[in-house]
Amino acid sequence: MNNLINDMFNISMDDTGKFETVNNDGFVSVTIRLKRKMLYCPHCGTKMVSNGISTKKINHKVLSDRNMLIVYEANRYRCRKCNHSEYEKNPFALKGFSQSILMMNQLMIDLHDPCFNYTMLSEKYNMSINEVILYLDSFVTIPHIPLPCNLGIDEIHSSMAKRRNVSYLGVLTDNDSFSLVEILPSRNKTDLNNYLSFVPRKEREAVRYVTIDMWLPYKEMAQKWLPNCIIAVDPFHVIEHLTKDFDRIRIRIMNHCIYGSNAYYLLKTWHKLLYSDRCRLDGEPRYDHVFRCRLNYGDIKKMLLEISDELRIAYDLKEAYRDFNSRCNYETAEKELNDLIYTFAKVRIKEYEEFLQIMVNWKKEIINSFIRSQATGNRLSNAKSEAMNNDIGSNIRISRGLSNFTRFRKRMLYCHNDRLFYSLTGKLTSLKRNLKKKDDDKEKKK
Repeated sequence: MNNLINDMFNISMDDTGKFETVNNDGFVSVTIRLKRKMLYCPHCGTKMVSNGISTKKINHKVLSDRNMLIVYEANRYRCRKCNHSEYEKNPFALKGFSQSILMMNQLMIDLHDPCFNYTMLSEKYNMSINEVILYLDSFVTIPHIPLPCNLGIDEIHSSMAKRRNVSYLGVLTDNDSFSLVEILPSRNKTDLNNYLSFVPRKEREAVRYVTIDMWLPYKEMAQKWLPNCIIAVDPFHVIEHLTKDFDRIRIRIMNHCIYGSNAYYLLKTWHKLLYSDRCRLDGEPRYDHVFRCRLNYGDIKKMLLEISDELRIAYDLKEAYRDFNSRCNYETAEKELNDLIYTFAKVRIKEYEEFLQIMVNWKKEIINSFIRSQATGNRLSNAKSEAMNNDIGSNIRISRGLSNFTRFRKRMLYCHNDRLFYSLTGKLTSLKRNLKKKDDDKEKKK
């Protein structure tokens, strides 16, 4: 029993003079009074005497299925000599707070999980949304996070991007430790330049690898500020461009087929077989209502590729690059990529012209993507950045409207970097935006 009370209330039964509980329809009220202790006046050193009690109500939501309130009867002491008076030390809450220390501690742990939005935490801990936000603003401090050896630069779509006609926030990650380094108010060259210009030179020179998608400002800023880095293009983005170009070929050929024909049906209904490797081609045949016979996926795929020679050639080229991407290594990548560039240029398929330019313009960066990190042994890619972006995007969606970028940045860094901690203090600060100033700026522009 003593251990349970110690865990739930941060006190010992030996120090407790009064402990009463009342359970009323799922609401638990706990009345606690501590035993009086011998205290001495901090001013004159005289022994202090009892001077009554004062009742304080403290929210203490430590049980998941019910609310709990601590009715704390705090002992008050007075010095007979200098008449100084003070309360005993409150073991349940910080001075001036109506939330218990244990509850705020659990709240800060839950704020570390991006699956929780502020409304969820407000309902869970029986406090207002503004209180939840205020504690995040006050107890989490974000220091400068050093640039990692293996830096990933990516972006995420958000309405919080600050500049006009900009829809993406810049996201910097550590590809080796899978942690978030920084979120920038936009992905454009100006904000990247401003951020990297304040990073110490020694720290910038320690960056060995930078993985990016094919957004040119990323490459330019990396070349300018990270002199010792090797720039690599994320393989996923290259494959994504290739797949989109192949899909345009499929749609063009399908639109030239007679509506309702077998070829149109195959290209419209079974095109997934041209993209996915997860379909078992030699599986059990199933009855197809159009062809009125039993076919397995292998039969249908063969019929697809027989529709058009151009489709078959385009498919073979797509698979040749995917095979190169999955099988090749850094030592042989340049030769094999040159062969692929020659082959793509030779077939002269209009939709592949974009991908051909990507292979030519980003040739060095594509080859660099086959380098493996010394820390993890994995290929250079933004795979972990993309996974983290999904978590960040999920938080934006479940939050249903975020507008304060400074607070959003703090929360996401706190959630996705295990080197950041919180500290419960009696000082509260808010990152609330000055909306009045913002409205004044709008009026001036008008």
